[in-house]
Amino acid sequence: MNLDFSAHDAKKLLQEHNIALTVSEARELQKELGRPLTLTEATVMGIQLSEHCSYKSSKKFLKKLPTKAPQVILGPAEDSGVVEVFEENGEKYAIVLTHESHNHPSQIVPYEGAATGVGGVLRDILCMGARPVGTLDSLRFGDPQKSLQRNIASEVVRGVAGYSNPIGVPNYGGDVFFDTGFDENCLVNVTGIGVLRASELIHSYVPPQAAKEKWNFIIVGKPTDNSGFGGASFASDSFEADDDLEAKKAAVQEPNPFLERHLVASILDLFEILKAQKKYDQIACKDLGAGGVVCATVELADGSGYGADIDLEKLHTIGDFPPHVFACSETQERFCFACHPDLTDFIVDHFTRKWELGKIAENAGASCIGHVREDGQYRLQYRGETLCDSPASLITQGISYDREYTIPKLSEKKTNVQFENGEIVFS
Repeated sequence: MNLDFSAHDAKKLLQEHNIALTVSEARELQKELGRPLTLTEATVMGIQLSEHCSYKSSKKFLKKLPTKAPQVILGPAEDSGVVEVFEENGEKYAIVLTHESHNHPSQIVPYEGAATGVGGVLRDILCMGARPVGTLDSLRFGDPQKSLQRNIASEVVRGVAGYSNPIGVPNYGGDVFFDTGFDENCLVNVTGIGVLRASELIHSYVPPQAAKEKWNFIIVGKPTDNSGFGGASFASDSFEADDDLEAKKAAVQEPNPFLERHLVASILDLFEILKAQKKYDQIACKDLGAGGVVCATVELADGSGYGADIDLEKLHTIGDFPPHVFACSETQERFCFACHPDLTDFIVDHFTRKWELGKIAENAGASCIGHVREDGQYRLQYRGETLCDSPASLITQGISYDREYTIPKLSEKKTNVQFENGEIVFS
């Protein structure tokens, strides 16, 4: 299906297909491609060029933050940052840090919203080659004297525990504040911590030789369904009084911490095998978070200026959904490996036969779905039909803003909070 946004009913077209682009954005992207967008291209662009994925409005401000220091091995460029802790016998030992917010999901589905936030940061840690060792949470909730706010706070805490405990990764702590300003939208920020030898760092982009060697893309983990479809766009939006919250709940992912525990063990095992075989430098890895299959594959390729050929028909799935849903769903507990073609069959067998992912979750497994291409073009097909044919850089960097802003002046207000007989008392 092609969508022509040059027509006068472009806004209606965007709303009809739940595409998170403005009319001007859709028309500019159409101009760049020189033709109408396919439904999949429009969906992909709406997700990948959302604030959540591309930081199209905030990246100019984020770049002003200090990110370089002698102990910083890797700043905010990939799935996680890496900071040196000490050096011994010429080897640098580091902690790996990542951060994720699950604010909107936690407001409307508190348990699942918080749980999937924990799962996401642990995958971000693991795909850098590190062993996850802990999480921290910074939480902001509304007025605790209101029953809805107490329920949100309670379910968020349960969600964090409900994911961390089955995996066996402790929650070290964090902080929590209550204020009526968070009644309409809580803040649930999760930080993941891992440990790593700096020489064993895995990158979230393919190396320079990947195009000529035609490195493959392998999706590992839960079968792709429609869970979390549109979650990145939803996270980039704001709540409105007339929102259909029941419909928005469909954008919240479904957690399976027991499968993730199995994935952590199987991936750490794979790392040790590849180190022993001296093939550890023949892989790259990304967590499949916001944007799903397209997000992971296009970012792995475009990180080195390349493109990709992806065939969705080769993806392990569950359920009967349109191909643009399979392309962009945020189904949890999945990773994307890019690897030298000599390793492809070994990696697929490692997860499907040795670690038998399909026995942990229905249809879970590992699928080789495509390869890196040198010309920078990202092509996605399904059952012989081309769904997307775009420069990879347009998908990852096609929109940016330099918005005007003002800094509000706020009056200081202090509230003392005490606990008496198990109740919160304000003074």
